[in-house]
Amino acid sequence: MTEIKVQRAPSSPFFSVVIPVHNKVDYLERSLACIYEQTFGDCEIIAVDDCSSDGSLEILKQHERAGKLRLYQRQEPGPGGYAARNLGVSHSVGKWVMFFDADDVVDVNHLAVFHEAITDNDDLDFYCGNYVMKVGDKVVGKNKGIRSGRYNKLDGLTFFANNDFIHMNSACIRRELFDRLGGFPEGRYKRGGDVYFWVRLLINIDHFYYSETVTSEWHLDNSHVTKNPDNLTLHPLADFIEVESPKLDRECDIQLRRIINRKIIAWATEKKLQGKQCYRDFPHVSLKGLGYQNIIRMLVLSMPISVYQVVVDMKRSWRA
Repeated sequence: MTEIKVQRAPSSPFFSVVIPVHNKVDYLERSLACIYEQTFGDCEIIAVDDCSSDGSLEILKQHERAGKLRLYQRQEPGPGGYAARNLGVSHSVGKWVMFFDADDVVDVNHLAVFHEAITDNDDLDFYCGNYVMKVGDKVVGKNKGIRSGRYNKLDGLTFFANNDFIHMNSACIRRELFDRLGGFPEGRYKRGGDVYFWVRLLINIDHFYYSETVTSEWHLDNSHVTKNPDNLTLHPLADFIEVESPKLDRECDIQLRRIINRKIIAWATEKKLQGKQCYRDFPHVSLKGLGYQNIIRMLVLSMPISVYQVVVDMKRSWRA
């Protein structure tokens, strides 16, 4: 791997914003602009080109020559961009690390909201904020019901058992914590490695801060990693307990298993809708925290694909 350092880092920025880029030429100018326009400007911007072939690298070089960012290059694209993010962090000098996907958007006060939260709660190592999911200009999802404030480990695991309340663009991590966790699981997963990291983070902290203010948008229609059916294998969390051997109390352990069950069954559902078999996923589901709704979902998923499709069509007609 060749790394090309092209701009000297600020001496001690508050934030390091790491942007992995792989073939994002259609969105890159817009996405970079919203980072440059932040009302809180004490940050360094680190872009890592992950072997782009569509002109993205040329755009990044132009921005580097203009002094807007520092640029590093990888010669092999890393699945999910996890290796690119880890590389960017390894060259960062900010106390706080944030990530930004090069096909998404953040509000101009994105960094300012996190700065205020850190200033008011400077004993914590992790902060996250609300975000919306969009397809085109339509909002198709948003975190609801979590108010701004400090939460403990059990709270975080419970939130995640119900919804992915942490997103790549909505998280801020103290650099020392990121290093202690070993970064994202590069080279192991094509998809879902970010969820693995967030869950690992939650079991390794005592408290964190959440802001209900929406400052970032996840544009689902731009996510090639999510849309690529070849990336849909067994969810990375399937071997989480065996690999990580978490030491948790009973309540936290149940919520962790609820998270794992939710993600495994969600991916199994995606596979079934694609006409793929998903019976190999079920042995990784834990009986703890399973719940009757997931039991019903697994029974439905066990149906032959032709029957399952009829059930799906009936549910869609009822909702219409």
